[in-house]
Formats: sequence, structure tokens, C-alpha cells
Amino acid sequence: MNLPVYLAGLVFAVILAGGCLAAVFIYLDPISSGLLVLILFYSSLLIGSTGILTLIGFFIRRISRRRKAPLPVKQAIHNLEISFRQGILLSLILVITLILQSQRMLVWWHLIILVGIIGLAEWWLSRR
Repeated sequence: MNLPVYLAGLVFAVILAGGCLAAVFIYLDPISSGLLVLILFYSSLLIGSTGILTLIGFFIRRISRRRKAPLPVKQAIHNLEISFRQGILLSLILVITLILQSQRMLVWWHLIILVGIIGLAEWWLSRR
């Protein structure tokens, strides 16, 4: 597979997740519904935010690199993999924070611990 196919699939997944998220908001009530609706809400939010943050990170890397020299395809795919990993981790911070807030369990030290754990995971994954 090449880079445009990856990006097209990612954009398609973001649009699909956004549609699912909109459908949950329009047709279902996440507050008074059961566990399945909450799982649908948080999973579509996780997928959508992962895709959006991945695209943002990839294009920031691409724009900052364009000033020097164009990237070879393998390096661009490697940058996309890094952006995807960081998008997943940032989306996990977002979703876990929202879950804690919905349960009225979010306090500032939980957020610091969560960011620390995600930061350590990113450090460990970037070292491999």
C-alpha cells in the first residue's frame, strides 16, 4: 500500500466515526441510555479523534519538513506511523478524561497521573 491509500482510508474512517457520533447524539440519549450506547459513543469518539489527531500530526510534520527537502515515501509512511501512535495516545487521554468526568471522579492528580502514564508509554514506544 502507498501513502495516498493510507490517508484515504484514514479520512474515510474519520468521516464514518463522525457519522456514528452524530447518530448517537441525534437518535440516542447517551445520558439516560444503557451501557451499549455509552460504549458506542466513546468508541466512535476514540476512533474519530484518533483519526483527526493523526491527520493533524502528519500534516504538521509534512509542512515543517517541506521547507528542507521532500520526504521519501518510506520516511513519510514512518511519520504517519508516529502520528498514528501519538493520535491514539492523545485520544486515550481525551476519552479517559471524559469517562472519569462523567463518573464525577476526575480530579487534577488523576489527570497528572494519566498524562504521566501516557507520556511514559510514548517514551517507551519511541525508544523501540
